[in-house]
Amino acid sequence: MKVYRTEELIEKGKSLHIFASKRCDRPEPTHIHDFIEIIYVKSGEAEECVDGVSYHVRHGDVIFINYGSTHSFIPCGEYAYINICFSPEVVGDAIVTAENAFSLLSLTAFNEMRSESCGGVISFFGGERREVEEILSAMLREYRDKPTAWGTVTENYLNILITKMLRKTQYGMDGEEMDDMWRSLSEYIDQNLNAELTLSALAQKCFYNPSYFSRVFKEKFRMSPVEYVTRKRLDRAVTLLCESELSVDEISERAGFSDRRTFYHAFSKYIGASPSDYRRGKSKK
Repeated sequence: MKVYRTEELIEKGKSLHIFASKRCDRPEPTHIHDFIEIIYVKSGEAEECVDGVSYHVRHGDVIFINYGSTHSFIPCGEYAYINICFSPEVVGDAIVTAENAFSLLSLTAFNEMRSESCGGVISFFGGERREVEEILSAMLREYRDKPTAWGTVTENYLNILITKMLRKTQYGMDGEEMDDMWRSLSEYIDQNLNAELTLSALAQKCFYNPSYFSRVFKEKFRMSPVEYVTRKRLDRAVTLLCESELSVDEISERAGFSDRRTFYHAFSKYIGASPSDYRRGKSKK
């Protein structure tokens, strides 16, 4: 499978790459990339496939593809699109707020977190479509001509484009859908306790600026992401201590702790005893 890398497309010292395709009629085979991609359909129709899910797209549709996702497409006749590739750090703090954070979550690559109301595709019509195309045309001019401060200008245009995308997803979501997104994130943490679940890793995975991710997470779960992950890992450790004969070191590893010292410190802080003492205490009851 082809892997597209940031250094192949994005100029050194810059943060995004944008181009307009010529009319193409050949399929793009499945590939993966280490940057975020936004595709705007300029004309024609195609079957776009993201992480195994197919979407029929046409003029005015936008597909958001997170880094690490698989992607391919099959044109239905002649197909033209505008493609923006960028890293998560490009998105400015100003567009990520507690009010729209739920909508940002629906743009990520977690298919189970996508808003069912937009099905993974955001569609623009009429005046909105013209505004989006004006933004994209301006970005293409800046990128092509490279006047003074063109990098900053294109980043600002990208922020505006993403804000318009957020408006479309936010209006289609209700409280139950928002709860489902957070529930999916909680399930993801449960199922990946051995993975890197630091604040930065979770924030980047969910397309958040870390400071805003932490704030919104605390509003929902009443604790920081780091504390939440630690408590989840301790819950698993307690279960293994009570229900298995694994050694403390094996339990520490299976619960996702980086080392024995970190495990003992967290266990004593939240449980009030060492893992060994806790196990002995439970065995006497």
